[in-house]
Amino acid sequence: METYEKSIPRENLIMLLMAGGIVLFNIIGFIVAYFVWREYSKDSYFIESNGKRLLNFHITFVIYEIIAGLLIIVLIGVLLMPIVSIAYFIMTILGMIKYGSHMNYEYPFTFEFIK
Repeated sequence: METYEKSIPRENLIMLLMAGGIVLFNIIGFIVAYFVWREYSKDSYFIESNGKRLLNFHITFVIYEIIAGLLIIVLIGVLLMPIVSIAYFIMTILGMIKYGSHMNYEYPFTFEFIK
């Protein structure tokens, strides 16, 4: 885990707000976080790299939720849906703790959609 030298003021707060916004406001929070990431990633490598990981994580877990929702038809989704939701919440909280300490957080089980 790397720590970064701050290149702009309050960049860890920006990352915390991006992660919290997505969790609280879902699609609207994701859209806002995407535009905040696009704006601030030009000035801060910390926001550029961790914001990309955060956005990829949320896209991946939306896909996992859709798959679990479809699997409800064969009753496997009844078990998968709460597991995926709890894992999503816990990993987001762990990421926010790392962002608050101005450190990287590599989200597990994530595909890279935004390069």
